[in-house]
Amino acid sequence: MEAGVGSRVHPRYKGIAEWDVKAIAALPKPLEWEDKSLLGKVTYKPKMLWLTCSEYKRVVWFAYWMATSRTQGKVRWGGGPPILEEDTFLELLKLAIKQGFFTDSFLRSLKGEIELSLNK
Repeated sequence: MEAGVGSRVHPRYKGIAEWDVKAIAALPKPLEWEDKSLLGKVTYKPKMLWLTCSEYKRVVWFAYWMATSRTQGKVRWGGGPPILEEDTFLELLKLAIKQGFFTDSFLRSLKGEIELSLNK
């Protein structure tokens, strides 16, 4: 079952395995394709989750859920980091920024790095 805002999730990070989902940046519809050689119909739902716990207020988790013909269309957690195309990553980042995932200082630093890269 997919996590939603307010859910508790259990990825291990810095010895902590219980996190509350503060917000989710998700594409409006999942990516879908046909893998004729192995998986059949694939539904891929990459997301960015803003996680919190008593020690950390802002942790970003790149998670994904995937369903295939082999899982009879049932959604399963991905087992490792997601693979994201550049435009998919940008869309998730924009959605996360609009939901307040990041502090102003982080966004200013990101802006500075982008400006430096564009002015090379």
